[in-house]
Amino acid sequence: MRKSIEYLVEEGPDKGKLFILTRMSAFCADKWARHLVKALAEVGENISPSEINLGIGALAGFRPSLIAHLKEEDADHIYEDLLKCCQIKRDICNPLVEPTKILEADIQDPMTLSKLRNKVFELHVDFLKAAASQIFPLVAAITQGKDILSAEKK
Repeated sequence: MRKSIEYLVEEGPDKGKLFILTRMSAFCADKWARHLVKALAEVGENISPSEINLGIGALAGFRPSLIAHLKEEDADHIYEDLLKCCQIKRDICNPLVEPTKILEADIQDPMTLSKLRNKVFELHVDFLKAAASQIFPLVAAITQGKDILSAEKK
């Protein structure tokens, strides 16, 4: 069973709405993470030096501002995939009511979308680190404190 969390909106026009956020399957999350890391790498020249110096390990502390550097098509794809992990529980008082797909009419506040994406992202940080390790093994080794030069000499 995949990990799920509940997110209750506590303020704004969507106050009181309950969302169920479920982690992607391992295969989907791995593919999603590789696409994100690759898209970030492709626009690397547009990312500030302070963002580049964060290293792969710092992706766990992901900032949504990094997605702003992506091509619009890539950013839309990343955001859409995150929102596919979200469902709404329309009657939070009735435990028999199953969560369902979010409809456009369910969300009034754009900040709710942003918060949902951020919460879902947190569920997938491990997959992002794994994808980064596949794409950037040298950087991943360095950020994990491994001495790869010594290992190569053996």
